[in-house]
Amino acid sequence: MIRLAGLVFIMFCLFGGFMIVGGNLKLLWKPTEILIIFGAGSGALIVGSSKNCLILITSQLKDVFTVNPYSKEFYRQLLSLHYQLMRVKKMPSGAKVLESHVEDYENSSIFNQYPLVLRNDLLVHFIVDNFRMTISSLVAAHEIDATLESEIEVITSELLEPAVALKKLADSLPGLGVLGAVMGIILTMQSIDTDIAMIGSNIATALIGTFLGVFGCYCLFDPLSCAVKSNVMKSIVPFEVVKQILVAHVSNRSPLLSIDSGRRAIEIDEKPAFKIIEEWADQLDKP
Repeated sequence: MIRLAGLVFIMFCLFGGFMIVGGNLKLLWKPTEILIIFGAGSGALIVGSSKNCLILITSQLKDVFTVNPYSKEFYRQLLSLHYQLMRVKKMPSGAKVLESHVEDYENSSIFNQYPLVLRNDLLVHFIVDNFRMTISSLVAAHEIDATLESEIEVITSELLEPAVALKKLADSLPGLGVLGAVMGIILTMQSIDTDIAMIGSNIATALIGTFLGVFGCYCLFDPLSCAVKSNVMKSIVPFEVVKQILVAHVSNRSPLLSIDSGRRAIEIDEKPAFKIIEEWADQLDKP
């Protein structure tokens, strides 16, 4: 919501200021210039991006204006899920029981207690794949650390592609604005023998092309690319949390100390205190 308010504030300051000094908004409405600049920019974005990147751009732009899903409750569920899974593994025949939960997580009595985690398909697959690895083989802590770090890097790189593409689009818009302005000047030179009012109108149209390019860059797509990148980095934090938990778990730490290792990777605003996760663990230990 705050981002939407920010965009509205940009529009208010820019166009409101133009109107205060006596400008008419109709003068800025030039559909052909909008088509040339934003149409060419969109085409360049399509040419330079993969199909998967274009799909991600659509979904990530929607996420910019939605509520952050990585709340304190989300992290409570994420840490509690791992505590229960590790506690199961410590029981007699725990590895076999844990495997049944991991292999059929959609019907697992443990996983279904945590709907906020289950909504994130990519994260759930990351969890079950790597828990499966700890069950099926004896893996050293440094090995699983390196494996998970490599996987997180791949996920991060792919999820950041839309932000990079939008940043490139933003950087190209001032140039496309100049292109639109040059085309406007060409038309003006063709009608140089007409009256001065017509020449002035053509020059104004050309200048609007430059304005639209700069506006699209610095007021729209550059801020949006930053917002998309910020959201992606927030979405990567749960993967780092899982990594820290599993590394601690493989190092034979207790379930409580393992989720404490994951807790330390959570951002400050959502990070629970150690005393709080102790209380969660006590609640989960009750029969």
